[in-house]
Amino acid sequence: MSGEGIRDLSELKPIRSKDDLRSIIVDTLEIKTDMGKEMVGKAMECLELFDSKQRDYGSGNISASGQVGVAVRVMDKASRMMNIMQKRMKGDQDVNHEALLDTFQDVANYGMIGMLLEEGKWE
Repeated sequence: MSGEGIRDLSELKPIRSKDDLRSIIVDTLEIKTDMGKEMVGKAMECLELFDSKQRDYGSGNISASGQVGVAVRVMDKASRMMNIMQKRMKGDQDVNHEALLDTFQDVANYGMIGMLLEEGKWE
């Protein structure tokens, strides 16, 4: 990352929507691939979900169990993913309580929480 996408604040367009913000992030980080650009949008969705859950639950539940707790939660989510996919393979599209996309978002967020724990930045 060279970080030279925007050199002067006067180059910034007004941020009127999430799409505007996504475009600024893509430009600033010099994301070139279509999939990289899609990932920026998904990362923003994960961040919104994380922030919402952080406001609801706080940090204590993660702090109490640390990386081991995160690993257990990820294993839980992986098991849930397999269960949902197996139901789909059998033709059962009706899964109660959590969609596959929700599970993927949770796993992504737990991965980032794990990184914050590893770097000593989790509060």
